[in-house]
Formats: sequence, structure tokens, C-alpha cells
Amino acid sequence: MGSKFSEMRLFILVFFLFNLFISSYYIDVWQNSNSTSRALPIIAWFEEGTFKIDKYQEITVDKAYVNGHYYTDKAPLPTYVVIPFFGVIKSLGIIQTDADGSLFGKHVYVIGGLLVGSLPFVVFILIIFLEIKKLNPPLGPVLLSMLPLYFSFFYIFSGTFFAHLFAGILLLGGYIFLIKEKFLLAGFLSGLAFISEYNLAVIIFLWGIMILIRTRKFKPFVRFSIGVLPALQFMLYYNYLFSSSPFEFLYKHHNFTEINKNYGFLLPGFESIWGLALSFYRGIFWYVPVLFLVAGLAIVNWKHLNWKKAIVSYIFIPGLIYYVFIASYFAWWGGWTYGPRLLFGLAFLLIYEGIVFLSKQNFHPAFFWLFMVLGLIWIFPAKATIVYSAPTGVYNPFIKLVLPAFLSGNLNNNNLAGILFGGHAVVSFTVFMIVFILGTILLNIWYKRIIAK
Repeated sequence: MGSKFSEMRLFILVFFLFNLFISSYYIDVWQNSNSTSRALPIIAWFEEGTFKIDKYQEITVDKAYVNGHYYTDKAPLPTYVVIPFFGVIKSLGIIQTDADGSLFGKHVYVIGGLLVGSLPFVVFILIIFLEIKKLNPPLGPVLLSMLPLYFSFFYIFSGTFFAHLFAGILLLGGYIFLIKEKFLLAGFLSGLAFISEYNLAVIIFLWGIMILIRTRKFKPFVRFSIGVLPALQFMLYYNYLFSSSPFEFLYKHHNFTEINKNYGFLLPGFESIWGLALSFYRGIFWYVPVLFLVAGLAIVNWKHLNWKKAIVSYIFIPGLIYYVFIASYFAWWGGWTYGPRLLFGLAFLLIYEGIVFLSKQNFHPAFFWLFMVLGLIWIFPAKATIVYSAPTGVYNPFIKLVLPAFLSGNLNNNNLAGILFGGHAVVSFTVFMIVFILGTILLNIWYKRIIAK
């Protein structure tokens, strides 16, 4: 028994490291406006001891202009998490200043991509694996935890210095503690999610209401609120420090006029409701294909499901309202992106509960593999080519951008083989696919052997 337990611990370590490697194989060092806006305060802090990005503001359109200075308009926590790690690596002499004293370079993108992109992605896989391992699903926890995540737009943002995965894993942590009725911890993690991605405040606020409805007690609500309080206090101070008002977010000072008026919210329309659900443009089902299977099985088994319990869950009503909230945003499509990145927080919750749901169902494996193949086709060529760089006006980025680039061999060489060894992008992708497929198969075989002992 002890030997089996030790081998399982070793397996989990290898499982984690393998996924960390695969999730970081394509590491984003492009100077896109979103990640650059998060990177510049780090550079400014170590160069000048300030978070003003005046020196570099021209290289990003994602910025706020307040009292004669430029700042990042992004939620602060992902940037602040990277700062100490960047400082340690700089102190080791790995990051060198240019002749003009500039620290700006690929290092900040790599560190940010690993910490707030790859690591949360792998932690999500591990959380799902550990949860469904107890349920002993027929397909096995290795395949059921890994493939739905890699074959979704989550993997597109792994290895990038965007905040979505980081904020999402914090929100998921809050949700898990919420259903375990550990309300203080749920509130604390939810608060951290809020200061990582502002729009998640809607879900967190609705969770507070749902606590009152579900428990019919005031004490759990108070405990949840106390947990959120540190993040809220931090945010009020942060706003006051940079915008001179605790209630005025830097995001309001973005150079988009729609945001200056009302933070950019309007009434939702059919275009956004449909566009975020089933369109090839930003439809969440196409970019997270496992949800097709989850929805299909829920419809087939609707008579056997506890719908009353589902309706008062922490996902159903908060999720619907949050969906309408995002659909009401003037840029509901999320700018240049591959997939509905503004729905990331909700997608975390849906995938988590969806895969747990699948683990309890009996269905033909062919259905699972059908949607995994769809995800493979939809996601991996995008990761190897445009990543998230799909312009707003391209309404079918897979057909218009991804497929032509992939078939012509015009691949993205921002990967470990290309960066470290200068390998050709096509060769690098081939190596990636071989390692991913063989590694996944071997992990699945190894896990089954451990369980069989």
C-alpha cells in the first residue's frame, strides 16, 4: 500500500511537470498591447522606481492617462505578482540592461507568461484530475482532465502574460471553497480574482446574494464579505493613489471614448448573445468543445437531474447574469482574441463542473473523442500560428486566418525549440505534437498500472 501511495505521489509530480512543460512550450513574447500594458509598470518600477509608464507609453494602446501621466489600465494583481520574481531574476544577473539603461525585453513576457499563464493552466488541470480521480471515470482522469483543457481556448492563453487564467483559477478556488462552505477563504480568493480581472466583481457580488438565499443565514454572508474585504480595501487605495478617487478605476481613463462615458456598457443585443454562445466568431461552445458534450448529456438525462438544486447553485443564476453583463459590453467580443476571453471566469466554472458531471455519466467514448478531435482541429493550429491575434473584424478566424496560415506552413516560432535552438517552426510543432501525444499516452498507461496494483 505504501509503495502504491509513493508511486502515485511521484506520478502526480511527473503529471504536473509534464503539463507545465507542454503548457509553456509555446511562450508568448509578442509585444501585444494587453500583455505589454501589464509588463511596462514592472519595467518602470525597476528602472525609475515608479509605476508611470510615460517612457514606453507609445508602444501600447491599452493605457490610462491621468493627471498628465500614463499608467496601465489593467487590474493590478497579475503585474504585482510578477514584480518580485522579475526582481530576483534581475538580481541574479540573468536580465541585463541595454546601453540606454532599458530593462524592457523578452524576459518580462516570459516570466509573466509562466506565472500568470502556464502555471494557473496546469493548476486547473491538476485540480480537475484530483477531483475526478476519486470518481474513477471510465475514460480515466488523465485524459478527462487534460484533453478538454488543451483542446479549448484556455490553452491559447497558456504561456501568455494575460490575466484571464490567473484570475480564473482564483475564482475557481473561491467557488470550490464556497461549495465546501468555507466562506472566509471563498471570499478571500474571490477578492483576489476581482483585483486580477475587474468584471468578475459581478459573479462575486451575486455569490454574496446566493449565500443568503442558500443558507438563509447572515453569518456566512458576513464571513464571505470579510474575506473579500482586503482586496476591496486594496482596490480603493490603488484607485485613490493613481486616479485621486477611491471609486474611479484607471480603466475609466482608457483612451476609448466609450469607456470614458459609462465604462462601455450598453443594452445587449442578439448579435452579442448569439456571438458569445454559438457563433464561429466568439462562441464559447466552439472554443470549449467539451461543453457540447456536457450540454448534450444534460439534455438527454434532464429527467434524472436535480434542476431545482442546479437553479439555486452558485453557477446557474450568477452565470446567466454574468453572461448578459458581458454581452452588454460595447466590446463584448474582447478585442483581438481567439475565443470569448471576457467569459473566461464563467468558463472556468463551467468546465470544472462539466468535467465532474461527465465523470459521473455513462456514455459512449466515441462522443468524447468526437469533440476532442474538434477541439484539436480548432485549437492546436491556432496555437501554432496566430495564437490570440485575430482582429476584431474577422468573423471566422479559423477559416480566414488559422487554416490558411497552418496549411501554408506559416507557423509561430515563439516556442521553446525555436527560442533555445533556433529550430524551424514546422519542425518545432512536429516535436511538440509527438511529445504531447506520447506523453499523454504514457501518463495514461502509467496511471492505470498504479490503480491496478
